[in-house]
Amino acid sequence: MTDADRSMEVLRAAIEEVAGERASALVAEARAEAESRVRARLAAAFEASMLEQAADLLRPRAPAPPAAPQRSERVQAPRKPAPDPDGDELGYYVYGVAWADEAKLPDDLEGVDPEHGAMLIEHLGLAAIASRVSLSEFGEEPLHENLNDVEWLEEKARSHERVLDHVLSHMPVVPMRLCTIYRGEAQVREVLSRERDVFADALRRLEGKTEWGVKVIAEPGALERAADSGKEEAQGGGEVSPGAAYMREKGRAARRRSAAEGIAESWAQEIHERVAARAVEALLNPLQNPEVSGHTGDMLLNGVYLVDDRLSGGFHAAVEQLATEYAERGARVELTGPWPPYNFVKGSIEAAR
Repeated sequence: MTDADRSMEVLRAAIEEVAGERASALVAEARAEAESRVRARLAAAFEASMLEQAADLLRPRAPAPPAAPQRSERVQAPRKPAPDPDGDELGYYVYGVAWADEAKLPDDLEGVDPEHGAMLIEHLGLAAIASRVSLSEFGEEPLHENLNDVEWLEEKARSHERVLDHVLSHMPVVPMRLCTIYRGEAQVREVLSRERDVFADALRRLEGKTEWGVKVIAEPGALERAADSGKEEAQGGGEVSPGAAYMREKGRAARRRSAAEGIAESWAQEIHERVAARAVEALLNPLQNPEVSGHTGDMLLNGVYLVDDRLSGGFHAAVEQLATEYAERGARVELTGPWPPYNFVKGSIEAAR
């Protein structure tokens, strides 16, 4: 057997050895890539569905017959869309729903359109927090275009959150998704009537509770360092051919990546379980790409937690303790909030952040 033949045999043996180890890593990579593509398609589908629902809400409907007033309700006659001073037709932008007997707003609370302040539309013991908006900006076609304008969307999102933040500081509220718009008060009352049980259940469940977010981000190289710690591999004896050395190094890199992935899952699970133990409800949201959130490193956890306000001190202390522990490992545990409880509103009115 020539030296070339022996080298080929060594190379084939090295390939067969690594193939089994690399197969699991390839499956994991393929699965991650497939999940990424599925998330992208789902996001597109959700966007199309939300726009379709918005279009349906903006189509003219026959006014619903007025319900019999309850004692706690201030009755107002349904109004048709009215023109603003510039002659534009006006609709109603709804931020959220609260109990009517608890709902109070200051006169100077601006809406998403600074020309129109926030107001209440009451029906069947519920109150929709709303404001007037021009349909030349928030109507079906202009809204579709504006949602693709990042600056416009960011400005309206901030105004939306500002109104909800004020309301949340005074009363429980079921938040509505961004750009929930109706043509008239009759439509708003129709929704309050149709979804009354959903709103009432959510308000009872959310009372005295606040949503908080916890993100975990490993700095670049932290997972690899953890994988390497105390696991120095034996180099093996004797010299090998360049091909065998190359395949051995590829196998070592694959095992290192697999170990880093396992550490990422372990860290995320431990943190989520310890934080969730201090919450009433807990959910895991999809991990965000650096391009979206602006973080540097690997996001390991994007959790949201519904916390009893009376126990928030213990919740915050648990997060601070985790932040201290994981800082030594090269990972940041970040607390965000408080937020309107978008992630914990269930039923047909559910609004995702």
